[in-house]
Amino acid sequence: MKLIFFGTTGAVQTADNTNISFSVIEESASILVDASGSPCQYLLRIGVAVSDFDALILTHAHPDHMHALPVLIQNLLLKKRQKPLRIICNRTTEINAKQLLELFFILPGMGTFPIEWVCGGNITFDQIPGMRVALFPVNHSIETSGLKISTASASLVFSSDTAPSERVITEASGATALVHEATGSDRNRIILNEDGHSSALQAGETAEKAGVDTLFLCHFDVRQGLLPEELQREAQMSFKGKVIIPELYRVYEI
Repeated sequence: MKLIFFGTTGAVQTADNTNISFSVIEESASILVDASGSPCQYLLRIGVAVSDFDALILTHAHPDHMHALPVLIQNLLLKKRQKPLRIICNRTTEINAKQLLELFFILPGMGTFPIEWVCGGNITFDQIPGMRVALFPVNHSIETSGLKISTASASLVFSSDTAPSERVITEASGATALVHEATGSDRNRIILNEDGHSSALQAGETAEKAGVDTLFLCHFDVRQGLLPEELQREAQMSFKGKVIIPELYRVYEI
């Protein structure tokens, strides 16, 4: 399983980083997680043809996680994609995603390729070759899904935006890697948790309880003025395994 990050910030972008989004690749199958920034450009930069990727997972309907959905679908139409696209998300996100596409006159009757909506709060989808995808609810300010992607050799869990969640611990138990938000420092944990977010220390605690091998930190709130390396050190206080600040476009073998 290959994991490639396209952005690791929270809602606020920087000159050299953008909202959290990444791709998971297993042999010829590929998944895009969240639609922010320039998703077609991201896929092209890692060598995935936009006409071929298998599924888009939308974790929730906040702008930094799905604002680029219309331009992604528009590009697929202009490239004359024929292959069906699976969009996997919870029900609230489905409603908002369809409204966003309708706003740009993309739905209904959009043209060349079908979209297959795979939606629910607790769902499992195994129609992507070599992959099994499961969505589960987490603790955020709106309906939000964490996800687990499993292959024959590895498993990856993404917390999405969440305050500390027992469900994330359960799903990540024994997983190879955990991608967990670290929106800020633990000195602000009360405010973070009230907003449906976690501190870096809490991300480390979740990884430690789950027993994963590797913890990737993401969703950094740059307004707090903290370097990712500072949050990495905080997570290392509560997690004995490897803590990684993802490098954009680097291929991580899980």
